[in-house]
Amino acid sequence: MLQRIYSLIVCIAFSLISHVPMAMAIDDKPPVDVQELFKSTQPIYGESFTYPEGKGEMRLYKVDVQPGGVVPLHFHEAPLTSYIEEGQLTLKTKKGKSTTFREGDSFVLAIDTPPHTMANNGKVPAVMWVTVAAAEGVPTLTNVEG
Repeated sequence: MLQRIYSLIVCIAFSLISHVPMAMAIDDKPPVDVQELFKSTQPIYGESFTYPEGKGEMRLYKVDVQPGGVVPLHFHEAPLTSYIEEGQLTLKTKKGKSTTFREGDSFVLAIDTPPHTMANNGKVPAVMWVTVAAAEGVPTLTNVEG
């Protein structure tokens, strides 16, 4: 009888030990996970981009655009990278060319990107993150009349 109990305890212990590494492997995540989401040497309009003269300044913006919302006609004096986290936004140039960016899309705009608007033509709010590589005193965007 004692041998049966001992065998049962050994079986239970072996069973538990054999499952622990599997459970740890499934739940085990690295402490740091870095993923490059986007890289580009070219803006959506033009061949390349340049940086403004002066003391460098990095900027990060979160832009929330409600359905029907429009960022007025503007241009940029520094290159920027945008990432659409939620929803969709349509960039439309003054000449009428348009490009729609959806959730997960990234793109680069540069100094030679034509004046444009950014509109949320979708049915849900859009969230766009914008990183600007500017210089002190250089505006992120400049509004254009008409």
